[in-house]
Amino acid sequence: MKTGVLSSIKSKLVPDECRVRFVLFGLFKGLQFEINLRSQAQLYLGLWERETYSAIRRAAQSAEWFVDVGAGKGELCVFFARLQRIRRVIAIEPDEAETRILRANLNYNGVDIRRVEVLSKFVDTKKDADHIQLDQLDISRVVRGLIKIDVDGLELDVLQSGKSLFSEGKVDLLVETHSFELEKSCIEWLQVRGYNCKIIKNAWWRSIIPEQRPIAHNRWFFATRNS
Repeated sequence: MKTGVLSSIKSKLVPDECRVRFVLFGLFKGLQFEINLRSQAQLYLGLWERETYSAIRRAAQSAEWFVDVGAGKGELCVFFARLQRIRRVIAIEPDEAETRILRANLNYNGVDIRRVEVLSKFVDTKKDADHIQLDQLDISRVVRGLIKIDVDGLELDVLQSGKSLFSEGKVDLLVETHSFELEKSCIEWLQVRGYNCKIIKNAWWRSIIPEQRPIAHNRWFFATRNS
């Protein structure tokens, strides 16, 4: 009830418009993105998926490449592309409207578009022009990197497309899961391959400031393999 009242108040007081704004706090503090405060106030305030920030910062200390599967508007791509130690950034996002904003967000933050390879494809085990497998990406298997996966229910398919990469490479993973069954299946699949997986629980304050997810189960886990 309280959430509904707050949403109603916000819809009346906050204009439904998208413009370039500086993020005030959190992982993206000081970065500029196209933000609509009606629907992206948590990004603006540094609360959007905040539970993942410590894992991202930790991975960024050793990563030399970053792959964003389901890159959306590219906030994480901007973050990693601005780090000097990162040699390569690959953004994979099939939605053309999202990739348009992604490229704009790179520009707002002074990131050369050539620094980020944008692939307008789906990631899974299919073999056609619209799909790509993680094993097909030309990324180093000698140095450590991070892959973020946010694909609304196809996360296990994405993992299975990278059997060779996950067996041979030095890969950390940040995966968003969309059901208890998928979470369990993804973790078991990775554990068989020597990965240690840690579920990132939703913060206690999400009962007060929820992210308005459309499904009951929606959280992240971080996986790493000592190799």
